[in-house]
Amino acid sequence: MSNFRLTALMLAAGALLCVSTASADTITITGGETPTFPPTFTILESGSSPLVLPETTCCGSSDSFDVSGSATGTDPLASGDLDSNILAINMTGPGTLFIWVNETGLTSPTGNVSVTSGLTSNLMQGDISSVTLVTALSTGNGVSPPLGTVLDSNTFTAIGTQSSTTTVATGAGPYSLQEVYEIVATGAGTANLTIDLAATAVATPEPASLGFLGAAFAGLILLRQRRKAN
Repeated sequence: MSNFRLTALMLAAGALLCVSTASADTITITGGETPTFPPTFTILESGSSPLVLPETTCCGSSDSFDVSGSATGTDPLASGDLDSNILAINMTGPGTLFIWVNETGLTSPTGNVSVTSGLTSNLMQGDISSVTLVTALSTGNGVSPPLGTVLDSNTFTAIGTQSSTTTVATGAGPYSLQEVYEIVATGAGTANLTIDLAATAVATPEPASLGFLGAAFAGLILLRQRRKAN
């Protein structure tokens, strides 16, 4: 085999490997419903980004909620970003609905990352008494539940939004991002909710920069000692 053909094959194999790695992330939407607690969770939709959940009756013995939604991660968003939107309509009596949006297989960014959580209650209508939105990161790369390290959480009783930034260690990866929706209803009602996550690497000083800072502090201490001596 000529060197040219061998090089071409190696390049093709590398390209396939890159494609495989890029498509490794999977988004999974899981649902569960009381009155039984903990509820039995069912995978409603799973696949690559962007993922659409068509209108589905969910998710327990009572099946009192109609749910639809969407989730977008890698690609087209940057690795470490996950945006989702859930519309839930409670058609009958009281109940609590749990929806988990999970993206697994994230390998970037890793280490210490700064994660911004945007939690929004777009619509609460009828007999929706409260909604609780939670974001988390799982270093075990698991599909929720269970919950990983909580990044942010807020309970809404009306339309509103909250944003916060948390620094968390991902480990070597892969890891998963989790977005949890808890909708409490006393009767028929509608909730429209959004969670956005964006992770960026936390810059760490280079060794040369640390050495420079150390020398600067040492110089300041020496200068103070000389002034005292005079």
